[in-house]
Amino acid sequence: MMLALTVVTSLVTNSIPIFGPVAADSIGFSAVYVGYVTSIVYISGMLSAIAAGNLVARHGAIRTCQAGLVLCAIGLALIATAFMPLVVLGAVLIGLGYGPISPASSHILAKTTPPDRMAVTFSVRQTGVPLGGFLAGLLIPTLVLFVGWQVNTLLIALATLACILTTTSLREALDCDRTPGKPFSVRKIVASIRFVISHAGLRRLALMSFAFCTVQLTLTTYLVAYLTGYLAMPFVLAGFVLAATQLASVVARILWGWVADRFISSNLMLAILGVVMSLASIATALMTPQWSLAAVVALMMVFGSAAIGWNGVYMAEVARIAPPGTTAATTGASLFFAYLGGMVGPAVFASIVVATGSYPTGFALFGVATLVISASALMRRKGPANS
Repeated sequence: MMLALTVVTSLVTNSIPIFGPVAADSIGFSAVYVGYVTSIVYISGMLSAIAAGNLVARHGAIRTCQAGLVLCAIGLALIATAFMPLVVLGAVLIGLGYGPISPASSHILAKTTPPDRMAVTFSVRQTGVPLGGFLAGLLIPTLVLFVGWQVNTLLIALATLACILTTTSLREALDCDRTPGKPFSVRKIVASIRFVISHAGLRRLALMSFAFCTVQLTLTTYLVAYLTGYLAMPFVLAGFVLAATQLASVVARILWGWVADRFISSNLMLAILGVVMSLASIATALMTPQWSLAAVVALMMVFGSAAIGWNGVYMAEVARIAPPGTTAATTGASLFFAYLGGMVGPAVFASIVVATGSYPTGFALFGVATLVISASALMRRKGPANS
């Protein structure tokens, strides 16, 4: 069920950058500004994620997820109006709905997963992110050609609402630890963020997640626009390349989780993935229209396996470090920094492209910055994240 929720919410967030280049004319802005819409999603997602601990404690993890899905569906419907103020409001609502879902599902998995299977279990759950991206890249470009981007958006909204039905029967069992009427505590939100900052392991994870999320969101937000605008690739084919990128990360997430459970620490695994995604981002900046399709797909699959494949190991490590009973709150506070990267990354990348007129410059700069962070973490880390 957690996998299904993750697939649907990923489909929602990945749909925006895919139909964005087509929708831009209808809405009235350049395709490069799609990154700002993505940043709006992550601004509100960042704020709602840190409230997840309060929401789960009061209403239960399942009810929190259901409310999030409703907000995502309403947000998509508003974007389909193509009226700029409603598009912005829709992006805000999608972020508010998306933010608490990962902390809520982590709350459920943390209390039902054996400690020696945490990384692989969370990685399986997190495969929903690239699976949703894979479905988005595979289906949306074709649907847009047949029914238009607005009808396509409404169809995704309906699928989001339908997903709520799959969770209803399990709510009584999984939300049994909720405390109805429990007051909303800003103090606990602040305390969770302070705990992440003060804890050496969580602080390092927060820094890496910030950097990694900037690269991940840059890749998923701008790949289609880059391939169609710079490499002159047909729209549907660019969608297939994005789908291949996401599909590679589905396998990679499970593999990285298994490796982190069996052979090396999660911290070391994350540092290695950071170096790989950095080098792949720099290589992406070197692509030209003369590259073969096979070469482009191969590079994007390597890029995706690292830049979209790190999350499961990260979420499992956060859940492992979190004190008992605080998984949702600690995960939400940690995701605050990851979503901060999701907010900053696409907006900064868009500004670089506007200022330089060059997508390759943006990929190169992001790759170099993340390489510095990842290489320093790789040289420093030897043990577990909370040592």
